[in-house]
Amino acid sequence: MNKLFTRLAVVAALCTLLVAGSSCSLFKKGSRARVNTLLVTGNYLKPRLLCELAQYRSKQPIILFEQDEESDAPRLFYLSASNKSEEISAAKFAGFVKYLNPKTVIFLGDESCVPAEFVNQVQDDFRVMHLNSTDWDRNAQMLGEILKQPKLNRLYLEYLQRYEEKAVPATPAQ
Repeated sequence: MNKLFTRLAVVAALCTLLVAGSSCSLFKKGSRARVNTLLVTGNYLKPRLLCELAQYRSKQPIILFEQDEESDAPRLFYLSASNKSEEISAAKFAGFVKYLNPKTVIFLGDESCVPAEFVNQVQDDFRVMHLNSTDWDRNAQMLGEILKQPKLNRLYLEYLQRYEEKAVPATPAQ
């Protein structure tokens, strides 16, 4: 009888440890996925295509800037690696980047893509890289080298060519 109670006590203790161990991650501060690189760019064809192709392999998030035509303030969209997106307030940009706590923030494009005031908000707290060439082929090559994705440039050019082949002209052909 004593052996039975001992075995039941051991089994109960093991079950308790298993349940406690599997639920501990809910209470850990670092339970969310680590952000190594945050890509920040404008919501335009070439920069967005480049960022999304890079995100597919790296599983790192993107913040897109879109100039709102009704107001002077840009709209910001956070695109997670799990294909979820949400709008974030421009006033909360620096706080949101601090929450993500990336090792590196890469800004793609010139001031028409990302206003300089947003770059200034995070450059003192994080390692910031700025790829602002007007040649997007060159930006794709440099981003591929940074993210250790050697095929990124070729993939970017292939998708861009596919898009241009299928794009509908803005004016009818005469």
